[in-house]
Amino acid sequence: MTTQPVPPLDELAEAEALFASVHRSLAELREALESLKERAKTGEEIDATTASKTVTQLSETVARCQKAGLILNDCRNKQAGIVRGGYALDMDQARADIGCKLDRLRCSIGSGEFPE
Repeated sequence: MTTQPVPPLDELAEAEALFASVHRSLAELREALESLKERAKTGEEIDATTASKTVTQLSETVARCQKAGLILNDCRNKQAGIVRGGYALDMDQARADIGCKLDRLRCSIGSGEFPE
């Protein structure tokens, strides 16, 4: 099993900034879409090209937001020591377990018995 290198704080900060930026863009596009919806409800004529562009931008921004969220999640997991499988290796516990096993082996060499 290989451990993932801990990302520098700059990488995590960049991922958070990217996610926040895309999230703001998504909110702005949502407002634009809500405005188009209200205008349509009141019977106001809506330019089909503008509406189509807004919906396309919204779809693209949702996809970018999801990708940015995944990147941010990966950075946070790396920072916490969690690998892609969703688990973290407790290095202190692993070190203690290995130490105990080595102690048992050392003891068994001289006495012929294995300590518990």
